[in-house]
Amino acid sequence: MNPFTSARHTTPNVSETTTGSPPARPWQMSGEAEAPSQTEQQEDDPRLVAMERYESKRRLIRDAKALSKLRKITQRQMAEEIGVPRRTLEEWLQFRRMPQAPSEALLRLWLSRQTSLF
Repeated sequence: MNPFTSARHTTPNVSETTTGSPPARPWQMSGEAEAPSQTEQQEDDPRLVAMERYESKRRLIRDAKALSKLRKITQRQMAEEIGVPRRTLEEWLQFRRMPQAPSEALLRLWLSRQTSLF
């Protein structure tokens, strides 16, 4: 006899566990619904929704950043050419803020002018 077992903690009989249904997981209640699928989780995740919403702006900023590196210009020069404060451009390039519609239009215009020069 095991001195550490008590009447409260008995092991289940083998015949009780082989009923054909999968064993219950300790973290999942027996009546609990299954976890939502991955696509349902993605639709509910606000971070993923925000990333999808800003993806076109993120591409635009990446293109602008790459073009400024090709031209070897500073952020100050780039900000003057676009017509925005340097600090605002810095926030965009580091993805801390996203340009709103008018600023996005300025950025697209600057990119189109610069790519036509190359």
